Parts: sequence; structure tokens; C-alpha cells
Amino acid sequence: MLRITLRGEGPEQHLEHAAGPLEFGRGPGREGVPSVSLRDPFASRDHLRVTWNGEVLLVENISRTSPVMFEGGAALAPRGVAPGPLPAGLRVGNSQVRLEFEADAAPAPAPVEAPVSLPEPAPPSVESAPDDPASGPRIEVVEAPAAAGARPVALGTLGEAPDAETLAHWFETLVLVQQAAASSRAFLDATAEAVVRLVGLDRGLVLTREDGRWVPRAVHPDGPPHFSSTIVAEVARRKQTVYRNFGAESLSLSLVGVDTVVAAPILDAAHEVVGIVYGARELKPGSEPPRVTRLEALVVQVLAAAVGAGLERQEQEARAVRSQVQFEQFFSPELARELASDASLLEGREREVTLLFTDVRNFSRISERLGAQRTFAMMQDVMELQTVRIREEDGVVVDYVGDGLLAMWNAPADQPDHPARACRAAVAFLSDLPVLSERWAHEAGEPIRLGTGIHTGVALVGNTGSRVKFKYGPMGSAVNLASRLENATKTLGVSPLISKATRDRLPTGFGTRRLGGLRVQGFAEAVAVFELFPGEPTAAWRARRDEFERALQSFEARQWADACTSLASLLSHGAEFDVPSLQLLARSVECLRSQPDTFDPALVITKQT
Repeated sequence: MLRITLRGEGPEQHLEHAAGPLEFGRGPGREGVPSVSLRDPFASRDHLRVTWNGEVLLVENISRTSPVMFEGGAALAPRGVAPGPLPAGLRVGNSQVRLEFEADAAPAPAPVEAPVSLPEPAPPSVESAPDDPASGPRIEVVEAPAAAGARPVALGTLGEAPDAETLAHWFETLVLVQQAAASSRAFLDATAEAVVRLVGLDRGLVLTREDGRWVPRAVHPDGPPHFSSTIVAEVARRKQTVYRNFGAESLSLSLVGVDTVVAAPILDAAHEVVGIVYGARELKPGSEPPRVTRLEALVVQVLAAAVGAGLERQEQEARAVRSQVQFEQFFSPELARELASDASLLEGREREVTLLFTDVRNFSRISERLGAQRTFAMMQDVMELQTVRIREEDGVVVDYVGDGLLAMWNAPADQPDHPARACRAAVAFLSDLPVLSERWAHEAGEPIRLGTGIHTGVALVGNTGSRVKFKYGPMGSAVNLASRLENATKTLGVSPLISKATRDRLPTGFGTRRLGGLRVQGFAEAVAVFELFPGEPTAAWRARRDEFERALQSFEARQWADACTSLASLLSHGAEFDVPSLQLLARSVECLRSQPDTFDPALVITKQT
């Protein structure tokens, strides 16, 4: 007798179970199968089945999605079957199931009924014969656990219940098969050998389809890889386990050399047959025709499922490696590993992001001096300098376009400080740029300079490429605005140029100077922009910044004479090459001269490249 203690929502329950299957789940249970209803929203409708025959306890996870946890931390995956020690502690959702054996109340060991979902006779479309022992060949079918509506197969519930030692041997052999690397030849060899060692057949094979033909990939023991093409074709068509037996009259029919066989499909994640585990018993002269029992067929089926799981694991690992290699072209190694484990992060969705555009100034002129080969070498240096600093701040390098670059933060993973990360990256690579520029100064004929624009806004982020060529990146007006800011650095003569949306999210410590509003192509409203000081702001820079912002405020208030006075003083104290100051002085002088009736303080950026 099994004594069962159930702890979860509601009062603790105590139950007794004599023998056979017992199911646990949130649903109402299934007709003909004893069940215990769990008041647990985290449990599946049909989650756990335990089967007890007086000697052996089998634990079966009948959920399609959720694990069953053993006491101690081991997990039983969905559709998994495992022998359970007694006493056994299990967790189903948030519920705890405790199973204990009470010896004085235990019934005598008896076979456990087979699951009702297992079909009995073969369908009429398959070659079959009555159960007369003198009959000819008979082909029978075992429904695959993965088929629609099927129930998982528990080896101890088949009526031919093995003893505990046999059951332990079966599981040990299956584990040894699974321990072999799925990518190695040893994996398939171990499978073919297990057909002989595990089931006791005379020959084991593993077949895979290549160029439309079934090809033996492993044979045990060594010898000619004979197999029945009829049986193999039937397995592939049905996607089910098939086995063939012969009656006593087989000897008089000269069927010596025609095997009793069993074949089980190896299914991939899409439930397609990618291989077959095949076993045979030889028909020998003077002996009773050998048979394959239903239990043996089911064991071969379990073995084929283990092979399928191993091959799928191999494919998942290969996909993860391919994904990580692909992601590492764009992301930091840490983010690449996160993406490889959760590809759903790449699905298109709206996110607030910070975008950074850069462009090499006077690229056409420099490239003419360098020639094609040296231009490529220089651009590799420039792009590597930026990429290293961007990835140090966990940014995504979206694309390299000619002499330009686009990077992004806060996608696909959350980065609450994404404006600061983008600005730190820009400050870092612009601080490194003079060293690189000096290295190329002789060949380039002029300093290498970068225009940089940064903007924070909402974009649609995902795979902006195609199913053939992956390209993870953003789309939308925020991208266009960041590009316009990079282009405006040519007019304003400062870099980096950041939007007010970015500047308002920066912590203290960044040096910024307000440059007023810009009117750029494609945007109805003026965009407030700031210069980001590329380094640690000095006291002298802050003083000039404050003087400029006072002049800008006077200009916007139509106090053009005051603006001219402030700017003249600023320029006379060492800011004579400050392009924004020179531009603002020129605009102030023009307004003072013309006294316009309609006045727009925003600067119009007409040069779009």
C-alpha cells in the first residue's frame, strides 16, 4: 500500500493507493484512471502519473510543458519516465507529493494494467494475421508517445512487468547511450549495441535517410547490414513502431533467414522521421520461430526516443553555437550568450533606445589620397576603435555603412542607463581618436575626425534584415533623427551632438552645452540639441559654456545687441575657433541689422548627406 501525503493550497491531504496508476493534476482527470485533483494554478491539467505494482514505483511526467521535481533537486522533463525510490518526495507546480510504502498493507505484487491509449491489433491496412500460433507473418504497430492524443509509455505498466534488476539494467543502458556525444559515431554505435544488450535481439542497426535512401549508420555486431525495406517504409509512413512475428508454420515455408524484426522511428522536433532504430531475431532451422514481444518493441521505442532526444540536443547546441557566433558580431560576449539562450529577445517590438551615428569627416578626400587598399586598412582601424568602446558599454553595433557606423543601447536587453552608456562610449572613442589620427597623419594628409550624433527615443527593434540575411537593428523616426544630428555636426562644428531627450537622462559628471534648436529635414518641430564635451570638463570650458549659453538666451529673447556683446567678449578670450560662437555672432549681427518682424531662433540645417 502506498501512503500519499499531499501539501499545497488548502489543508494537507492523506491518501492510500493499493496498486496501478494514479494521476495528479489540475484537471478533472481522465475516465477510467484514478486521479487526485490539485488546487494549484501552477500545475498542468494532467501533470503526474505514479504507477505501483507492489515492487516497483514508476514516476511519469505526463505534462507537455512543465517538469516534475524530485526531492533533492533532480528534474523529470515533460513526457519523461523514471523509477522512483521509496519514500519519494515530488513537487508538481507548487504542490508537494510524498509517497511512502506501508509494508503490512502492501498487496502481493501484480502486473499493472497497460495504458488504455496503446492500440491492440494492427490496422487493416498493415499486413496481419489472426493470433493462431500456426499463422504466417504478422506486423503489429505501437503508437508513438509523441503522436497526437497518445499517452506516454511507462515500461512497468505493460502487463509483462520486468523485475527490479531488469528495469535497472534497462535504464542504465539508456543512460549510457545518452552519455555518448550525439555528434560522435560512438552515439549511434552505442544505440545499435543497446538493441542487442538491452532487448536481447540478435542484430541492431541505426538507419538514417540520405539522398532519399535509408543508409545503415551503425550495426552491431559487425556484419552485413541486412534490414527489411518493407518494415522500414512502414515505419517511415506511419511514424510508429512496427514489429513482425512468424507463426509455427514458418519452418515449412522455407522462411529461414527471414527475421523477426522490430523498428522504431527516430523523430525530430517537428515529428518527422529522421532515422530508425532496427532490431532483428534470426529464424534458425530446427528451432521455434523467435518472437518480439510488445514489451520489447516498446523498449526499442524508448531507445529510439532517447536517440531522437540526443540528436535534437546536438542540433540545439549547434544552433546555439551558430547563434552565438552570429550575435558576437554585433553584441558583447555576455549579451551574445544571453541572446543565444533566449532568441525571443530578437522579436520585433517597440523599445526606448539610445542611438549613435558616426561618420568620418572628409572621407572622400582622404580616400583619394590613400587609394583603395590603404583606405580599407584605415577604415578597419577606425571601426575597430569605435566598436571596442561601444562593446565595452554593452552596445549593439547595428551596422557599418561605408565610412559610417550605427550603434544602439537598451535592446534587446534592458539597460536603464542606456543614454549614459552611449555617451561614455562616444567620449571614449573620441578621446582615443587623436592617437589613431597621428598614426595615419602622413598618409591621410589631414587629421581623422568623426562626426557623432546621439538621440534617445522609441524605435521598432528586431531583425530588420531578411530570413536569409540577419540584421538586428532599429527602425523609425528616432533613427532618422539620430542620423540628422550626426549630419548637423558638419554645420555646427562640434562632436558629439546629442538631443535634449538624451541630455535629460544623463547623470551628473557629463559636460554639456546648450546649442539651441535645429530645424532638420523630416521633422516639423525644432530639435533642442547639446554639445557633449568629449572628456572631463575643465573649469575654463565651463566658464566659456556659461558665457555662450547667456548669449544664446539673449539671442532667443531678441536681445541681439546683448548677444553680440557677450559673444565678442567670449571670442576675445580664446574661443575664436569655436564654430557655434562664430555662427551665433553672425546671426545676431544680421538680426541687429535687419530687425526681422518674423524671428525663428532655430538654426536651419540645409545640408543633408
